[in-house]
Amino acid sequence: MDNSSVKKNISRIRKASGISQTEMAERLGISRTAYRNIETGDTKLINDNVDRIASLLDTTSEELVLGYTPSAKDSMKVNDIQKENALKQKEMAARFETEIARLNEQINTLKEYIDALQETVRTKDEMISMLKRKVAGDL
Repeated sequence: MDNSSVKKNISRIRKASGISQTEMAERLGISRTAYRNIETGDTKLINDNVDRIASLLDTTSEELVLGYTPSAKDSMKVNDIQKENALKQKEMAARFETEIARLNEQINTLKEYIDALQETVRTKDEMISMLKRKVAGDL
């Protein structure tokens, strides 16, 4: 739903309620010009204003934004989708935790392998050094 539809819905419902722009501005605690700018789209609406305007017009923010009040059936669908998404998020979080633990274990194994390889290199360096001394002493 675009901002144009929202401002039209606000204007339509305000007029149907018999409330002037001046009265709406006073109720919102803003100037008439500021309120007019909301209805004309010169000022972007933010959620706080939508909720306050809906309350003052004795309607829902959904009606202002959508142009109609969603049915209980729609609300149930939304709730079902939210519950399903929450469950999926928990499942994903659990899978990520498991994968993170597995990767941390793999990192630790690789660190141990690196330490072992470094020790092997040190041992070989010592052997090379000893052999060089022996060869130098034999000459």
